[in-house]
Amino acid sequence: MSGTPITVRIAALGIGIHAIDHIIVLLWPPFGWHVGTVFHLISGPVYAALILPVVRGRNWARITISFLLGGQFIGRFVVWMLFSSSGAHAALLAGWTLSVIVLALLWIPAATRRHFRPTRTWY
Repeated sequence: MSGTPITVRIAALGIGIHAIDHIIVLLWPPFGWHVGTVFHLISGPVYAALILPVVRGRNWARITISFLLGGQFIGRFVVWMLFSSSGAHAALLAGWTLSVIVLALLWIPAATRRHFRPTRTWY
């Protein structure tokens, strides 16, 4: 991990925060089984599982987490409309901000782009 650029490490931290958030959000009302419950139960572990491959420079992991964050970014608009509380809106704004930061760190810095260059290994 010492050869991993700081930008990738910060992005990995942001992915970890998203993973934890997927589990914590299950503790907030409304409780019960619904689409959001299933989404969060699946997404939390998937996000966590992508951290190590991202840190190791696996481009497929960067593409996968980018796709997932993009979908979640769009999905937050639905949640914004469903939950009108200021607490929910603040959490959504924080999530949008974190997603934009993670995506920017995974794609914009030159050091990050070099980190995700294809390698000759197949694992």
